[in-house]
Amino acid sequence: MRSLSKGMGLSMIRRSLGAWAGATIAVIATITLLHATENRSVAEIRLWFGGDVNLGNARNPVLKQLEDILKGAAGIVNLEGPVAEQLPSGKKLKLRNAREALGQLREAGVRVAGIANNHALDAGASGPQETVQALQRVGIVPSGGPTGPAVFSAEGIRIVVATYDLSGGVPPKLEKDLDAARQLGDLLIASFHVDGPPSYLPRPELRSAVKIALEVGAKIVVAHGTHAIGPVERRNDLVVAWGLGNLVFNCDCTNEREGLLLEVTLRGGKVDSASVIPIEAGLRGEPARLSSDPDGVFDLLKAIGSAKLFRNGQRASF
Repeated sequence: MRSLSKGMGLSMIRRSLGAWAGATIAVIATITLLHATENRSVAEIRLWFGGDVNLGNARNPVLKQLEDILKGAAGIVNLEGPVAEQLPSGKKLKLRNAREALGQLREAGVRVAGIANNHALDAGASGPQETVQALQRVGIVPSGGPTGPAVFSAEGIRIVVATYDLSGGVPPKLEKDLDAARQLGDLLIASFHVDGPPSYLPRPELRSAVKIALEVGAKIVVAHGTHAIGPVERRNDLVVAWGLGNLVFNCDCTNEREGLLLEVTLRGGKVDSASVIPIEAGLRGEPARLSSDPDGVFDLLKAIGSAKLFRNGQRASF
């Protein structure tokens, strides 16, 4: 029998071993990829959405009483007014958020704060950029205004939150901007701020913006700004909350205590379930708390055109 070295040659042996090793690595890589894909397909992600938030000088834990509801979920809210030490003088209503109050939002699980609203410039032209920096320092991703869409990852899913102020009407490039935002991740959320008196019914500009967002491919759309709650809808795998009301608002400018927390569960990067939880908003430095009359709020939501609600104590799925 000839020796291997004489029969095959060392170069042939090396090529054979190399091919075997390459095939083995390819198999391992394929198994790893399939395992990662399988984990991604079953991964559950909980998101919660709150409405208007203004902290003012509040240092009390205004979301503490809701932490059992919020625990383990990524929060998305509208931060009304800039983060600033002081505001310019004048008779016009101006809002601000104290820098030292932001930490409690992060402790409550807030991952994204929208900053595109009618009070964004209350501290002047530099206010939005200073707000961006202040939020980033405490680990919250800003959305809207000078920073554009927010992107964060959860269980390997890249979630995009695009926030717009509709106070001046529907932005002319909304469709184009939302389409570009959709390309940044796996799931697009659109968040709209509207100005006007409290109303349970969506304003015309909001209806137009929501239509555009859904056509572009947004899977979740939420609205805030009038401080009033609105209907909630489920369109197959799409969720629309037409008004979340106040969450916490430290200002004498609103008396609207009815608010909603929207909770959406994603599975495999797609909407799996949605529910609403009525709250009593924390006004003038008071903490937000669960509603003392959730059935009354559910009755109201039904009356103003919400999807069918399946009630279960403090929450209702739809």
